[in-house]
Amino acid sequence: MRDKLGPGTTLSYCTNVHACASINDIIASLTQDAAEVRRRVCPHDQLGIGLWIPAKPPRFGETIGTAVSLLRMSRRQSDRSLARLRAAFDDLGLAAVTCNAFPLYDFHQSVVKHTVYEPDWTSTYRAAHTSARVAILDQLNPDQHGCSVSTLPIGWRESRNADAERSEIAAFHLREAVRFLAKFSEDFGVDSTIDLEPEPGCILDTADDVIAFFDEHLPDEIHRKHIGVCHDICHAAVMFEDQREVLRRYAEAGIRVNKVQISSALDVDVHTIGYDAALEHLLDFVEPRYLHQTGFMKDGEFRLVEDLPDALWRFAEDASAGSTPDRLRVHFHVPIYLDSIGPLGTTNDQIAEAIAAAREYHDTKHFEVETYAWGVLPDDLKRDTLAEGIADELKWVLNTCGHIT
Repeated sequence: MRDKLGPGTTLSYCTNVHACASINDIIASLTQDAAEVRRRVCPHDQLGIGLWIPAKPPRFGETIGTAVSLLRMSRRQSDRSLARLRAAFDDLGLAAVTCNAFPLYDFHQSVVKHTVYEPDWTSTYRAAHTSARVAILDQLNPDQHGCSVSTLPIGWRESRNADAERSEIAAFHLREAVRFLAKFSEDFGVDSTIDLEPEPGCILDTADDVIAFFDEHLPDEIHRKHIGVCHDICHAAVMFEDQREVLRRYAEAGIRVNKVQISSALDVDVHTIGYDAALEHLLDFVEPRYLHQTGFMKDGEFRLVEDLPDALWRFAEDASAGSTPDRLRVHFHVPIYLDSIGPLGTTNDQIAEAIAAAREYHDTKHFEVETYAWGVLPDDLKRDTLAEGIADELKWVLNTCGHIT
């Protein structure tokens, strides 16, 4: 869907919500689910797709040079399986406008947790895989003049010294990617970007981290033309960052936000509903597949706990000491049309502000609904079909934010 959030914008949903292991699986999910979403939301318009394609295990010696061969090949020779995927897009009225390359491997196995951060950006395979997605998007949508590929914000935190060294290596790989993306732009007029997606608990999880990384490692205009930020609204909310302020600071630092992931976190006003109600209802969201980082705010002091079960243990300890936090926010991507879930709140009231600020400060073009957690939601929050839920999310965005220009 084009121009719905302002001139030149695209609105899509991310297909990492589908359990796919192959191109055949992706085509099946598009035929079953995406086509139904389009019928419900925009039957006379193309439906935007934020593509997720799981990676194959790396081959020995695979480097960013592998990606570059794909980039150079993409305009000359179409991969057969990608040709089938493009045909499916055309037949179903879909358009591949962006790509999510954050999860590399199976994102729907029984336990994902920290494996979603593997390999990190110190890996040549991470660099190759991410850069190659530009070539894939180009094959699927050769008429577009720009594409964005969102990716891991370096890696999961380990220690100060280790993370500094990892950041150096990651920055080298990102600068290598820039060289090839710049050549692709020069040859074909496609301004592609790789966009780091800050996430709680990662090396880059706040605006301060992102700005410091770019200032130290990606200072040149050519770097910032091709490396930017994917702003996930849920992630910023869990870190208790002000959406508008973060987006303003990126602009002042000369960092482009090329993509916004529209998402919503759980927001628990402990001060109002009390410890017992908060604990009772948060227990419904404890599940084994994904990591659910939890931000605690007490008297203006913030701390981050790695996962929801650990957070509830800390919550109980705080309560026994008579010092419960004022508020909790949980990295659990809940349906964005929900203002509340029982006594629990959500952060969907931050979405319109974030979209408006991204347009104002960055002229952001790519907006992607990314509620990947439908399969692990409490049963009473699920819809009869996945397509119904995704369609209602897109309709909510259009009704709530569609007036933004």
